[in-house]
Amino acid sequence: MNSRLEKHEKFIKEALDDPKTDFKWLLDYHKTWIGFMQHERLIHLMVTIAFGLVLMIAFGVSMISDGFYLLILDGIIIILLGFYIAHYYQLENGVQRWYILYDEIIKRVKTEGEKHG
Repeated sequence: MNSRLEKHEKFIKEALDDPKTDFKWLLDYHKTWIGFMQHERLIHLMVTIAFGLVLMIAFGVSMISDGFYLLILDGIIIILLGFYIAHYYQLENGVQRWYILYDEIIKRVKTEGEKHG
């Protein structure tokens, strides 16, 4: 997912530097990809919350029982949750950068419209 974020971001930045770019098309294209990534963010947020709830339940059960194997399960879930939080953090920051690019594209569309209008 991170490579897709970076690839798209690079494409948009290169298009912003190209004087031949159709900024209205670029705006629609970028808006479509923002929609895709917002959906990804929502799904990843729900999965992250689910992992957090599973961790709380597993930790509660391991506190009640005296089985060592449940602490191993807690450790595995903590590690998975850590990776998921790191992934979600990168996804969130990537989409936030895309919003800045979106604002820049809108400026270019307005500037282009003023030149022709």
